[in-house]
Amino acid sequence: MRPAPAVSGIRLRAALALVHRDPRWWLKCLGYGAAAATGLGLPLAAGFVMESLDNSRRGYPTPLPPWSAPSLRALTGLFALLIDVAFFVLPLLIGGVLMVGVSLALLVAGPPVAAVAPWVLTAIALLTALVVLLVFVAGAAPVGRLRFAREGRIEEALDLATLRYALSPPRRGLFLRARLASLPAYLPAMLIAGITWRLASLRFPGQSLVVAPGVWLTMAALVYAHLVVVQLYVAAEAELQRRGGN
Repeated sequence: MRPAPAVSGIRLRAALALVHRDPRWWLKCLGYGAAAATGLGLPLAAGFVMESLDNSRRGYPTPLPPWSAPSLRALTGLFALLIDVAFFVLPLLIGGVLMVGVSLALLVAGPPVAAVAPWVLTAIALLTALVVLLVFVAGAAPVGRLRFAREGRIEEALDLATLRYALSPPRRGLFLRARLASLPAYLPAMLIAGITWRLASLRFPGQSLVVAPGVWLTMAALVYAHLVVVQLYVAAEAELQRRGGN
């Protein structure tokens, strides 16, 4: 089988077309979305996306990975999820711990000092949000997955060097273009999640019969979005190599 042409340039339309070239793309997204919706199947879905990334880097972006080797795919997915935890969940946890610690310290200090607690906590929350936003815009998690696929060493993908790598020129501009191009791919998941959240806040007979499919479709839409993100970042990496970067 000859390598399929990669995404030509960092363009959303080309990335979508490449995913859609597999006639069963929607079925695979629904299947792995169902696995992810259970919680326990998250590694399996992440492994599917990671395998798509690896195939795309090797020149075989389509068809999408077949239904095979679930154990190996789940193990790869666990490593991929560790990258997400390191760059998204960990900053949130650190921010939460800081807020709890500062709150306790200000309460112990007494009423005069405790009066500034809302300002201090707001500042910590804003700083945490800015860090998470920076990590997202820089594409630290997708870049970490690229490094993991290329080098095969999870410890290097988890290192802060990944963030520095993503933010250093000329990579910074290319990865920023990939991130901006990827944003519309998340819209279906956000729309379905919003509707599901709204329905979950209501009380009506058979609510679970409506909310459960909403969660499933949200996760399927996220799997789809991540497949698109894969193609955009692989295209960014290919453009970097064409420019003589690494």
